[in-house]
Amino acid sequence: MTEIWVNITIDAHVIQEMFARDEDGSVMENIRDYYEERREVEEARGLEPFDGMEVLLDSGVLVETDEDYHVVVDQGEWNTGGGSGPGESEVLQAMRHVLEANQVDWCGEPVKGYEFSDLYLDSYWGAFDTREEYVASIADYVGCGTGDY
Repeated sequence: MTEIWVNITIDAHVIQEMFARDEDGSVMENIRDYYEERREVEEARGLEPFDGMEVLLDSGVLVETDEDYHVVVDQGEWNTGGGSGPGESEVLQAMRHVLEANQVDWCGEPVKGYEFSDLYLDSYWGAFDTREEYVASIADYVGCGTGDY
């Protein structure tokens, strides 16, 4: 188990919770606005625009349903690498953008999503021996518990 695995796992769980709590569609609106602004800057600099939504959808991290979006948190179910899908680093970058564009406002004072994820990583990296322990701790943390398990 690596720090990158824990980082991706906490990010996926936070994004999943954002979508689960999103009653007015603001999560997607914030993401679209973020990428629109980003695209303008990238194009002005002559850079190829990075479409994180496409990365998340192509990798299977984000699944569009008839009514909304669902996040798949199990990395084993993602289509990353191997030439047929986005790489792990692209997925992590796209997830970080979602966390930059949205706040965690269900566990006290609102903070950027990436700050919420980073706080978990800073506090709990190395605290557990198994993936199962991390997943349980992350689920508790994202649900406003302590993260201890």
